Amino acid sequence: MSLEIIAHRGYSAIAPENTIAAFAAAIENGANSIEFDVQLSSDGEFVIIHDGTLERTTNGSGKVAEKTLEELKELDAGSWFNPKFAWEKIPTLREGLDAIKNLDKFAYPEVKGSENWTDRDVDKFVQILIETGWEERCIVLCFKDKLLEQVRARSSKIILGYLVADAAVYAEKLPKAAADGKAVMMSQYHTLLKNPFLIKASRNQGTDVGVWTVDSQPDLQKLVNLGVVRIATNSLVEKQEFFQF
Repeated sequence: MSLEIIAHRGYSAIAPENTIAAFAAAIENGANSIEFDVQLSSDGEFVIIHDGTLERTTNGSGKVAEKTLEELKELDAGSWFNPKFAWEKIPTLREGLDAIKNLDKFAYPEVKGSENWTDRDVDKFVQILIETGWEERCIVLCFKDKLLEQVRARSSKIILGYLVADAAVYAEKLPKAAADGKAVMMSQYHTLLKNPFLIKASRNQGTDVGVWTVDSQPDLQKLVNLGVVRIATNSLVEKQEFFQF
């Protein structure tokens, strides 16, 4: 398998995270895939933003879930990063997917706040992925297994991504991913550097492995040497010739 560079929240080292500008920068600089975060507005619209609150990445304040889409669209989501990105907007899920339609490989939407999603919300989320042509090029990420199971009940084609941050949880979730047959393990990368046996255990069970978030070139090379080729990164989007396979 070839190295798959996943731009974490877009090319977030050079553009404001989770914006169309960051997605465009990722594609322009050779990213294969793009990861981004999905949440619900108060009126049930899917928006692309990481935090549950607005202060860090916009000029707004308060909770995302307590704002309507119209209110969220009034915010500046770029100036905090650099004035040249002034009035970059919070994208909707459809806008984000449309912006990355020419991507080589996968969209990695990470669902945030899924414990507050209704069955109807999950229905709508999956339907958008289908309608926009991403059902077979999408890896839905979530720390909550229930959301992944709900997605699977609605689509046999979407790949599920089990997010894990430590070895114990990894060992707990691996059998679920393996039993699904169309899932990957997405791990905090230090966990795999410290416990490389988890990579072999995953492959032995027919499950691929990805990692987040790698911004050290030496660590990326170590992971490649261990056989990990799905790499989410903020800053190493442009492929380097010195990576050894």
